[in-house]
Amino acid sequence: MAETDLKIRAGPLMSGALGDIFRRPFLILLSLNLLVSLVTASLGAARTGVATWLLLAAVTVYVQIATVLAAASSKPDPSGDAWMRAAFRARCFWRFVIVELFIFVMVGLGLFLVVVGALVIGAHVALSEQAVVLERLGIVQALSRGVDVSQGNRKAVGLIFGVMVLLPNVALPLAYAVGLDDTALERSVTSAVTVVVSMAGTLALTKAFVDLGGRPSPAPAEIKPRPRRS
Repeated sequence: MAETDLKIRAGPLMSGALGDIFRRPFLILLSLNLLVSLVTASLGAARTGVATWLLLAAVTVYVQIATVLAAASSKPDPSGDAWMRAAFRARCFWRFVIVELFIFVMVGLGLFLVVVGALVIGAHVALSEQAVVLERLGIVQALSRGVDVSQGNRKAVGLIFGVMVLLPNVALPLAYAVGLDDTALERSVTSAVTVVVSMAGTLALTKAFVDLGGRPSPAPAEIKPRPRRS
């Protein structure tokens, strides 16, 4: 069956992701992500030095990569440590960051124009991060692969992206703008909700990528970096 003939449904993927996120190994990865988020929120932007912020951001990226790897496995190893080690071995950190930044900028531009524009862009490129991690593609190839895989299912991909990635990350700065960051508790709760929903979104998008013909993830010990070009 051709990839374009494969179909997904956003509802079951989103509900399944919200349930799976509280099971191992995702619960362990979520706990680590929440810890980083709570530390960042408690410190506040003014008291977080550049080195500390970069370290926390790097940990968050590796947790995202580990989540993608685990979510793409048919029977994920319950050990969060195993998937974190696999994330380091995959050696796709910078490609992942660049693709994520590209998606953020493109969606931001679409959001600046109209909300629909952000959803359309997200529907086209939302699966590109999964292509970087799971298929070891370069930046341009991963963006192209994300567009190809989503073809015929962009409404479902866009819905998952809009509800579980775009909405919580837009709602967070809006919550701060209306004064929900006056105390450390308010910042922590708001950040925690955003982390849970966004991480479930990563899980749902990864399941969508695999269901649409993307490469699944092997066992953590079998994950190797992309071969160097000669």
